[in-house]
Amino acid sequence: MNGADFLMQHIGYRLLPKAMHTGDAVTDANALFSISLPLNTGKTLRLSSCWWVITPDATYTSFKAMPETGAIQGQLRQAVILSSLKTGLPLLILAIGKSPIYARDLFVTYDPRATRYCSDGSLRTVDSTLEKWWTP
Repeated sequence: MNGADFLMQHIGYRLLPKAMHTGDAVTDANALFSISLPLNTGKTLRLSSCWWVITPDATYTSFKAMPETGAIQGQLRQAVILSSLKTGLPLLILAIGKSPIYARDLFVTYDPRATRYCSDGSLRTVDSTLEKWWTP
């Protein structure tokens, strides 16, 4: 499964307004990254300056998403990444800055030895099992 499909299946379609769903994951992911979303504060904001860890079982974020999206907030990013990597499930790690992010920037991690950190226009792949915070 490609990154756009993974994102949209596990959280994207809960964030993107139904009227904007096209059924094409790449088009829909690009639309998601270009609109302002409602926050739990009542305001709206484009997805920026936040992080996301998305797995088939749960989605964690620093973005103040509406509660009905099911996104879990208030966790420490490194702890979430470590626990998610250890489940053995595929995951998507997003570090979204101020610059736009596109569907082409999304890559799913299937193995902690090739952990992919996705951000606006760049991809960093590291072997997480070699990190000092990794414990078997």
